[in-house]
Amino acid sequence: MRHDLVGRRHFMQRSAMLLGASAILPKTFGQTTLMVRPEWQAFKTTPRYDSFLRAVKLMKTNTQATDPRSWSYWTNIHLNRCPHSIPYFFAWHRGYLYYFERQLRAVCGDPQLILPYWDYYTNPTLPAEFTNPSTDNPLYVARVNNNVRQALSMAPFDSSLINFPTNSANAFEPSFESAPHNLVHNIIGGVMSDMLSPTDPIFWLHHANVDRLWVAWVSAGNGRKMPAISSAYWSGSHVYTSTLTLRRSYTYSTRTTLGYRYQNESFPTGLPLARSAPSAPDLVQAAPNERATTQPPLGSFRISPTRQTSDRTFAISGALDIGLDERSTGVQLPVSSEHMRALAQIGVGGTATVPASQQRYRSVQLVLDNVMITEAGKRGGYYYRVDLNLPPNASGKSQSIPIGTLGAFEISGAAHHGSPVWLRYRMRRAVFAGVAARIGLLSVSFVRVDGEQGPTGQVIGLGEVRLELSTEDNDA
Repeated sequence: MRHDLVGRRHFMQRSAMLLGASAILPKTFGQTTLMVRPEWQAFKTTPRYDSFLRAVKLMKTNTQATDPRSWSYWTNIHLNRCPHSIPYFFAWHRGYLYYFERQLRAVCGDPQLILPYWDYYTNPTLPAEFTNPSTDNPLYVARVNNNVRQALSMAPFDSSLINFPTNSANAFEPSFESAPHNLVHNIIGGVMSDMLSPTDPIFWLHHANVDRLWVAWVSAGNGRKMPAISSAYWSGSHVYTSTLTLRRSYTYSTRTTLGYRYQNESFPTGLPLARSAPSAPDLVQAAPNERATTQPPLGSFRISPTRQTSDRTFAISGALDIGLDERSTGVQLPVSSEHMRALAQIGVGGTATVPASQQRYRSVQLVLDNVMITEAGKRGGYYYRVDLNLPPNASGKSQSIPIGTLGAFEISGAAHHGSPVWLRYRMRRAVFAGVAARIGLLSVSFVRVDGEQGPTGQVIGLGEVRLELSTEDNDA
């Protein structure tokens, strides 16, 4: 099969002509009989399974990338339009799946076909139908790992995450996007580890599960709240091509506007058990919500200067030229006493100034700048958990703060927005309350986590790791 990549302008122009009268455009919403998206193990026992295989085969054999009936057409939408690490991650993908599902029906001629989901919290191993390398199996692509347990986290379902949107405090959307969403992409690897991930048919089952768990979060209640449907948050439209859009308000609920629900709309109750005892130290094998008790050893890296990095940011510490391989490593970030006081002021909700700048700073972020990835690294199969380590408190206890993850998928998403590649991790202000009284150095840990297979040797290079103050009033 050939996957044709099309530049955005040409893709939009050609698809506009082909999509103008397409049967997949919605005519009505809110149908009274809801279709039920089933879990894969139930789905494959129904007549819809054959319809799904037929649709996938037909779309993959269509090599016209500007034809909505081709597989590449939908991959290019994701490549050109997908929002990652910004608002509407959940809602944009909900509309994307909705339109893709309608295209599957149109291609195979089965109006009852509906996308299944893969519940990896119940069974973290890819369904066998996707791992059979038979030449006539349209569900198979080469992958690095077939088990995603190391990608899973219970953190997004914590009762403290009561808000929904990215860029709000205590928010579900960015927590879930980081883990498990990004990490499932990373651990599976292959094409799933970059923005061409819809090439892999498991992408669609993964994202149906992502959508299902958003429904579960809303249904759980207990103080969890979505932006009101009448609020400005839902104004405007999600854009997929120049002629294929969907009102944001239509993605507020699957039941009231899109006409479907899920077989199971409940939270997972816990992580699946490991299939066998880990052969590597706990530090390497820990899943995202299984905090390591020991920080990795500190590497020796050149220190970068404190400086104004933009009209809104100031670097108070940094290190240069960090290479990441199969080992976990720590990076020291020496912070002067005056800059520690600035962190402490921000930590209690105040603003801070520094001698070399006239700005008033309100938040703190970690920046990875000039990020590079090797060919082996691009294949995925691994990720790094990124922790900020604070100096010991008055009782002598150190504190490690999880601030994000780093892998091939995150880097591909960042590269999508331009070069040089950089990633930003915002931090809760309260983390830094009282930090001025602590004696010692800050550091950042890059804790390596592999699936059952992972690459060896250097996979990622970081031109600079730096801790910045920002004028943004952001407590995400």
